[in-house]
Parts: sequence; C-alpha cells; structure tokens
Amino acid sequence: MSGLIGDLLEGIAGFVTDVWVLRRQRAARNRAQNGWARDATDVAFFDAWVIGVSILTLTATAILLFGLNLPLWISLAPVVAGAVYVGYRWMALARA
Repeated sequence: MSGLIGDLLEGIAGFVTDVWVLRRQRAARNRAQNGWARDATDVAFFDAWVIGVSILTLTATAILLFGLNLPLWISLAPVVAGAVYVGYRWMALARA
C-alpha cells in the first residue's frame, strides 16, 4: 500500500512541478499570465498527448523490430520522431 501512496504523491508532485515550470517559462518570455486552472488543464492535455504518442511509438517500434525483423537503428525511428514531436509540443505550449 505504501508503494501505491508514494507513487500517487510522486505523480501529484510531478504534475504540480510541470505546471509551475510552465508558468515560469511563460513569465520569463513575458507572456500573459493564465490562471492556475488554465495552466493545469494545458499540462493535463499535454500529458495525455505524451502518453498517446508514447504508446504509438512503442507499438510502431515493436512492429518494426519484431514483426518485420528490421535492424534496431531503423526500428528506433518512431521513437526519435515521437521525441521531436513531444519537444515541439512543449515549446508550443510554453509559447502560448
């Protein structure tokens, strides 16, 4: 039970930290201040995108590596594409 509670507290702390970092990045770039609720919603949607992209890249990598027997360096192309996309989405979120 303590593992579950610890993981829950870690997730909450990570989410609050993400919202705080987003607010600090926007403030550093002289962007308009949003409320905590709006920023928390933006971060929640961003996290949902990251989870979805991670699932898709894992599936595509597994299909390329195990299903089509392609080399590892080719099979990791979806992971690289997903990482670039997630980085772009974070920069777009911080600019908004």
